[in-house]
Amino acid sequence: MALSVPYPLEDLSAKLRAGPIALTLRRFDETSGTARGQVWSSQLAPPLWTATVPLVTRLAPEARAVDAKIHALSGMAKSFLWADPSYHPASGGVPGGAVTVAGVSADRTAIALQGLPPGYPVAVGDRLSVAHGADRIWFASFVEEGAADASGTLAPLAVYPYVPFGVGPGAAVEMAVPHLKMMVESYTPFTVAPGRLARSASLTLLQKV
Repeated sequence: MALSVPYPLEDLSAKLRAGPIALTLRRFDETSGTARGQVWSSQLAPPLWTATVPLVTRLAPEARAVDAKIHALSGMAKSFLWADPSYHPASGGVPGGAVTVAGVSADRTAIALQGLPPGYPVAVGDRLSVAHGADRIWFASFVEEGAADASGTLAPLAVYPYVPFGVGPGAAVEMAVPHLKMMVESYTPFTVAPGRLARSASLTLLQKV
């Protein structure tokens, strides 16, 4: 039976049991300068999310299962859906129901939402993800705060990375468990110690778009 790729959230991401996670953006910029100290910068490609994920100690059979799933991804050839287990919206609550895109600013730097609970607060640093196109996922953070109005509509708020052209009004928005598609850039597998405990595994992940 062929592997289902990308692995769904419950197939690998939920079983990683990670320690402290570093999630950041890898930029692809080119810079040049002059003898007078002037510097110019140009973005060659949109930034990609990358995560450093240390895995906690566990029993050897569970560790072998995680090792096998990761090895079967063939390095960076295949991907899996990943959600940061340490993330929770700043408000402590998550919106239920069907949240969708209400609109996108002309310059693609801000997004409006609908279907939120009336008054639902969005804080700087809260995250969202939107599936779009041919199996693609956009994942971003809000860089402005706001709150839904009485009808559950959130006025446009700035986000980063910017909204891709494949995301438009009516697209479903995930705010409870925002996730993205990741490739395994590097993996240090578990070391099995006496007593059947396995430890010292870690992952470096890179977003697949």
